[in-house]
Amino acid sequence: MAVPLTACGTTDDAVSGDATTSGEKITVTDAGGSAVTIDGPAKRVVTLEWAQTEDVIALGVTPVGIADIKGFQVWDTAVDVPGDPVDVGLRAEPSIDSVADADPDLILGVEESIPADALAQMEKIAPVVLLKAADATAPLDRVRENFETTATLLGKQDAAAKVLDGLDDSIAGAKQQIAAASPAPYTFAYVYAEGSQVSFRMHADRSIPGAVAKELGLTNAFTGAGDDAWGLESYDLEALTKLPADTRFLYWADPKSDPVQDVLATNPLWSSLPFVQAGAIEEFGGGIWMYGGPKAMQQLVDAYVAVFAG
Repeated sequence: MAVPLTACGTTDDAVSGDATTSGEKITVTDAGGSAVTIDGPAKRVVTLEWAQTEDVIALGVTPVGIADIKGFQVWDTAVDVPGDPVDVGLRAEPSIDSVADADPDLILGVEESIPADALAQMEKIAPVVLLKAADATAPLDRVRENFETTATLLGKQDAAAKVLDGLDDSIAGAKQQIAAASPAPYTFAYVYAEGSQVSFRMHADRSIPGAVAKELGLTNAFTGAGDDAWGLESYDLEALTKLPADTRFLYWADPKSDPVQDVLATNPLWSSLPFVQAGAIEEFGGGIWMYGGPKAMQQLVDAYVAVFAG
């Protein structure tokens, strides 16, 4: 299964913190630039995208409804799902009836979370805040801004500051460890197969995992810019011959299948690549949602340290 980008370490306990009085009017700006005001802080939140699910739980609030709970629990292990939230359907295809059953006071997602013809119905249930999912011009700033906006809606600004300060400290320490190791250039790809055809979703420095690696001082052997949202670019097997010979190839795949082992192992072109012959290949980041929030970024930092300075 290719990872759907409908929206794109350590596992710490959720944190707490409350800086907003119940019933206070809270206004935030959504992805479209519109102001959305709620009677806050929000207590009963439905999350329609995994990054927002992770962020809400990381801030110490249990969502009353989550899109694709089972998928979230497989792909994003940065936080555990507490309680018994309603599964409100697929990301980008939420069930209006299930959202209503959850009885939320806030519906939180990204621009792509709600089909245009369903938005008015959702807004009759509860205020809707749809954030910008990604921005390749400033990927880490987007992660932080979305987290802080979510914290404002929940009245959890103090808790958010604690999480972000902890992440900054972790990045600073990891940067020193990796610098001391003087690692070779790396590249990171999501690998997926359609029959015998294998494709590689290359993560540029403008992707979230690419930007985290750059923060840590790692050099990306893939020098493309990627798309303007997620910083991604598709490669076929032939294109991998353009990578430097000393590249360390990190890859990520669907937990149910591994095209590198299942399809590529007997492919002559794959076997001829210098990093394959050198054994410089590593499955990387299982259970880390590469398009998640600060908690997933913390997992990424730890994973990079384990590979390059462990």
